[in-house]
Amino acid sequence: MTALALSACVVLALSALMLARALAAGAPPPAGTLDPGALDTWAGAENRLSALVRIPTVSRFDPADEDASAFSRFTSELSMLYPLAHGRLLAANAGDRAIVLEWPGSDGSLAPVILTAHFDVVPPGERSRWDRDPFGGAVENGYVHGRGTQDIKITLCAAMEAAERLLADGFVPKRTIFLAFGGDEEVGGVRGAARIADYLAGRGIKASFLLDEGGFVADGFLGFADRPLALVGISEKGYMDVALEADGAGGHASMPPRHTAAGVVSKAVAAIEARPFKGVVSYTLAGFLRALVPYSPFIYRLLFGNLWLTAPLVKRALARSPETNALVRTTAAATMLSGSDKENVLPDKARAVLNVRILPGSSVSEALGRLERLARRAGARAILAHDGHVNDPLPESPVDHEGFAAISRAIADSHPEAGTIPFMFTAGTDTKHYRNVAQALYRFAPIRQDRADLAGVHGANERISVDNVRRACLFYCSLMRGL
Repeated sequence: MTALALSACVVLALSALMLARALAAGAPPPAGTLDPGALDTWAGAENRLSALVRIPTVSRFDPADEDASAFSRFTSELSMLYPLAHGRLLAANAGDRAIVLEWPGSDGSLAPVILTAHFDVVPPGERSRWDRDPFGGAVENGYVHGRGTQDIKITLCAAMEAAERLLADGFVPKRTIFLAFGGDEEVGGVRGAARIADYLAGRGIKASFLLDEGGFVADGFLGFADRPLALVGISEKGYMDVALEADGAGGHASMPPRHTAAGVVSKAVAAIEARPFKGVVSYTLAGFLRALVPYSPFIYRLLFGNLWLTAPLVKRALARSPETNALVRTTAAATMLSGSDKENVLPDKARAVLNVRILPGSSVSEALGRLERLARRAGARAILAHDGHVNDPLPESPVDHEGFAAISRAIADSHPEAGTIPFMFTAGTDTKHYRNVAQALYRFAPIRQDRADLAGVHGANERISVDNVRRACLFYCSLMRGL
């Protein structure tokens, strides 16, 4: 047999194997529908969410810049809205930006579960861009309007609604449930989640799993998928800000050197942008793509079901879009530039800041080392911009864990029309503080969102539908019962 014939046989064999795997995926499972009556029982939850939205719990890096009374009012309001939970569950004092309620389970041999959220919000920005008062909490036209409705007072409210309802019904969970709410996630979580995690660690708590914000029921984000997709985050990128700096002699701009400090920093930025971090099909990404197979057309089933062969092609395809490129590599985005403060004066120092999101499997030191090498070749230096605001990627949590199964079952109850798939959360959450007190870390908010909904997160006209509020309550009730 000639080499050409042998190659042809190999290609045919691989093609046949790929085709067989794609065909084996078969038809997608039928999508379910939700009985509208299942949500009627949660009527009124939107009004309690509105009450929480009306309290402007805007967090700041400097506590002196915060309205501390707003956070005190939030804690008081929460206890009045949910008297059974606050009367029967065990409260812990973990700090002034931390709310911890412990619901003891009937079986002490089972590891507990931590359900967490944050109640601080970002500033509303320019008020003229809002159609309604960002802290008015208006309930109009089937929506609750205001800052925090999506990010993320909704999950805190829904968890409390579920607990209150189950307590009224006399329900006792088999395993202990911790409701853990931090009040400074938007500025790092040091006073909230970090204090709660320290408190739990001090008690020797090792939870089975933790559920925090992160993914959502994505509507229309993947145009080829045949239904909405519930994106359960099983991993989270690491974070650091890196400063690129160069020194110059200063002086009059009419007699410039060959390379100014600003030019050197610009060269370093250009070099880093021209040489992105290597693309990787991580455990999370592979699981994400494989889970997409049942909901995808044949050609995608062919690609996603045969990553052992198609991974290079998939990586190139994902790299074409900023949203999907972030799934395959560490990213470094130049966000700030500074030099001289006058047009005709040479800078004696120039600086750029890169916002770096680190892929699981890598580390802060590895990513910083690569950026240092590229900056040095351009004549600049790379250093951490903020030593205290750096974290390595979190471990990738398994999809065969009881926590992922419990979340999937609750999604099937609250969003039966959606497929559940694991994915990587590319932003940051309070989850990073809990890595030592839970075996598995998951990130999911049980709300259905399209691109227009997401535009309101940290933007103007943030809002959430009443249907979403009630479905979120149903999700947490199902989750707590199923534990």
